[in-house]
Amino acid sequence: MIMKIKALNISKENFVKYGKLVSVPKNKPTSEDATYKFWSNLADYSIDGNTEIGLCTVYKQNDNIITGVERHLETPEILIAIDAPFILPLLMEGESEENMMAFKVDVGEAVVIDNGVWHGACLPVGKETASYFVIFRLNTPAEDVYKKNISPITIEM
Repeated sequence: MIMKIKALNISKENFVKYGKLVSVPKNKPTSEDATYKFWSNLADYSIDGNTEIGLCTVYKQNDNIITGVERHLETPEILIAIDAPFILPLLMEGESEENMMAFKVDVGEAVVIDNGVWHGACLPVGKETASYFVIFRLNTPAEDVYKKNISPITIEM
């Protein structure tokens, strides 16, 4: 039998175990005038060395089944939704697959996934595709990707 989990609407409180949520602020800007508004320090993270920005486009699946995850030990990973919401599956190191969680990330939000957190490929919500920027330490795809297969998990949106 395939395990099923329900994707949660993301919040700073329910995501803190995995990293940080960055969303459009509701408080007063750090600085503003007639031509701009700027909010400082919406999230912080540390990367040792240069960073790279990539782009990932994911495609709608019929069954939304996750069968594998990956992690990075040397860098956090920042995902920024561009054109559609997506579902992000996550699993902490040392936890069983029954503890897999999934979070909906909307356009205008970003997440900072902490080092070592297992994550699956994102799933688009409401569209055939979803694209997002990926920011992490330079050369992470070649030097710091650890993958593992998991028992199939269906993510319900």
